[in-house]
Amino acid sequence: MDQEQAKSLLKELIQIKSVNPPGNETEVAKRLKILFDEHGIENEFVEYDNNRANLIAHIKGEEEGPALGFTGHMDVVPTGEIEWEHDPFAAEEQDGKIYGRGACDMKSGLAACVLAMVSLKKEGLPKKGSITLLATVGEEAGAVGAKQLTALGYADPLDALIVAEPTRNQIKIAHKGALWPQIITYGKTAHGSMPDMGTNAVIHMNEIIHKLLGEEFKMQFEEDDLLGGATFSVNVISGGSNTNVVPDRCMVNIDIRTVPSQNHQQIIGQIEQIIQSANLRYPDLKADIRILNDQPSLRNSREDPFVQVVQDAVKAKGGTTALGGMTGYTDGSQFSQASKKFPIIVLGPGDTKLAHQPDEYVEVDEYLSSIQLYKDIAKKFLA
Repeated sequence: MDQEQAKSLLKELIQIKSVNPPGNETEVAKRLKILFDEHGIENEFVEYDNNRANLIAHIKGEEEGPALGFTGHMDVVPTGEIEWEHDPFAAEEQDGKIYGRGACDMKSGLAACVLAMVSLKKEGLPKKGSITLLATVGEEAGAVGAKQLTALGYADPLDALIVAEPTRNQIKIAHKGALWPQIITYGKTAHGSMPDMGTNAVIHMNEIIHKLLGEEFKMQFEEDDLLGGATFSVNVISGGSNTNVVPDRCMVNIDIRTVPSQNHQQIIGQIEQIIQSANLRYPDLKADIRILNDQPSLRNSREDPFVQVVQDAVKAKGGTTALGGMTGYTDGSQFSQASKKFPIIVLGPGDTKLAHQPDEYVEVDEYLSSIQLYKDIAKKFLA
């Protein structure tokens, strides 16, 4: 694979403003489609919403064999309020790094998957089996593209999947799940000088939060040797309209990161019990729970044959074969819900610590190495 061409593709993808919201992933998909069409690789759009299309690409060998999948998301998070030293959409290259929003998370991993497939196609591979790319929309807001593709059956034929999220090309066989409950309390407005005439939704929410952070709410779990334990964080709160008005609404968003031993419905049930408990002190308390995001955790066996294939490929390139886990979720959460179970490994260029940060970047050498690494894995798995 020509290194300048590889860098050029990544830069083009970074320069496409596929910020979510709203996404605009179709522009990324169109650019990738041009490349696939040039090399005779079968591909199709799967529409999700206006200007939001997933892209599926497929290479099939002459003989039947295993089906390997690659996946990467095309959306990126907003650039934030802090000023960047490098233009977030200029894809500047400096000192062996390419800067830009999505350089790390995760257009470099996506581009590497695409270029690995193109290179394999040029070599007349695979001889048997197949390779499929699932380029998704909306990973940054609920993995909605992966959920759609899973529901439509696009993941069902796979025998193994690589999620090209940033891991510095280190092997991750597990990641935490995410459960984001939103609690809303409802009160009654009144003049601030006559609070007894109203029902204060903020005070009611305060009681709920106090109980959630106290002894009454304890999540049950077994610590995972790669992921540790579950976490709970109240991260957004909003209530009231004016200082002189008793608030009739208050809202909090909670971020819970779960491990494989937990059941999300059980956690939701515990939160419902906390609200019922708060209702004992405030009989006029009214509250709703909405689930903003629900992603199961992911865990693969260390002994899975595909894990061994990936370790062999990484070792051959001088990388570490140590197996790790991630605190964040990936599209793997949704693809793991396919009708047929298969190993899912997270492996890609870039440092996850740089994701969502100002002056996000990927190291060029790491990006280029990942292209060859994906090729090596495909050759070993499909041999």
